[in-house]
Amino acid sequence: MYPKASYAWFAVGVLTLAYMFSFIDRLILSLLVEPIKEDLQISDVRISLLQGISFALFYTIAGIPIGRLVDSRPRTKIIAVGITLWSLMTAAVALTHKYWQLFLTRAGVGIGEATLTPAAYSMISDLFPPERRGLALGMFSSGTSIGAGLALVIGGIAIDLVNQAGPVTLPFIGTLAPWRLVFIYVGLPGLLVAALLLLIREPDRNLYSPAGSREHRTSIPLRELRAHYGKHARVVTYHHLGMSFSAMGAYGIMSWAPVMLIRTHGWTAGEVGLVIGLSILVAGTVGVLGGGWVGDALVRRGQVAGRLNVAVLAMISGAVGALLYPLQDSLAGLVPLLMLNIAGGFMVIGCAAAALLDIMPNRLRGQATAIYFFVISLAGIGFGPTAVALVTDYVFGDPAAVRYSLLIVPTAAFSLAATFFWLARAPYVRSLQALQEG
Repeated sequence: MYPKASYAWFAVGVLTLAYMFSFIDRLILSLLVEPIKEDLQISDVRISLLQGISFALFYTIAGIPIGRLVDSRPRTKIIAVGITLWSLMTAAVALTHKYWQLFLTRAGVGIGEATLTPAAYSMISDLFPPERRGLALGMFSSGTSIGAGLALVIGGIAIDLVNQAGPVTLPFIGTLAPWRLVFIYVGLPGLLVAALLLLIREPDRNLYSPAGSREHRTSIPLRELRAHYGKHARVVTYHHLGMSFSAMGAYGIMSWAPVMLIRTHGWTAGEVGLVIGLSILVAGTVGVLGGGWVGDALVRRGQVAGRLNVAVLAMISGAVGALLYPLQDSLAGLVPLLMLNIAGGFMVIGCAAAALLDIMPNRLRGQATAIYFFVISLAGIGFGPTAVALVTDYVFGDPAAVRYSLLIVPTAAFSLAATFFWLARAPYVRSLQALQEG
């Protein structure tokens, strides 16, 4: 039995709020690249490691054991602990004075955030029936667009304000530069979200396994996971490759598009945050909710591979936008193409997540989600920002050429993603048929 729809949506709302805060803490660094570089005297590539691999490596490593816990332990408590950790680690960035210290705090943010998506995906699967799951996952995933948008809008305004106010001296801490204060201001409010998570009742693990036995809160044998992945290896491989390249393009853009506008057009952090942040808020939220809703509608109408068809179209839209927006010099030319790119990049999230859960039994969903994010985070978060920086530093050799790096890397990544989602369609249909036949 599923809970009442009103309660299920309340739970998704709280989880979405947590996801929003995770993206605010994750992406605020993209607006602070220039002052951090000046303070610590580091290159674009070293900055990209803070945006990418320092977060992604520990996010992915921690995700696998956390995924196993999700399949057998209270998920709300796991998320609450994770929010507390990543919020404190974000605030701790303000106290760092060496590159390795900054690297470790970003790693701590990654470990904390590794708790959220495996537990949330598992919970949502127990809150909604399959034919409604895409929209629910789309709403949860809208936390990415809302969080990323707010990180840039509010972060840009906050940066302009703290820059005007200048350094602040705090008791027991000392004098902090404006960029350091921003991390405290965005990090500590997350502790309130951790407390809010504890208001959600742990949902029943109420779906039956393929063998027909009820799920129990026991550790799942790894051989069962390996056997299921072996049986559905082709669709899982194509699906994960598609999302990996999608994430690579998306994180490359979110990490470096603000920097491009500052370097190329001379905008302030506040102006960049407002334009890109609002674009993500509008286009990203419409995209991620629309992708989940359209995928659900196509499935209800009998289009078995409907979710993956949406993913293909989303990636084509993302590639077209990525190819054109970096070349625009006017605001009127840049914003529509940037929004097209963002809408495509976010549209894929909800429908691709629902497609993965469609082929996973309940007792494996936490681990499956952890593996999914292990793969796409290493490729996307870990390599996306760095790929753009490598092209800027070593192909063009000019920081001002970041606009051309943003044209090359995301366009190629989204195009490859569309190809792999297209290839996943036929094996996805076969896997669904095999699961339905028992």
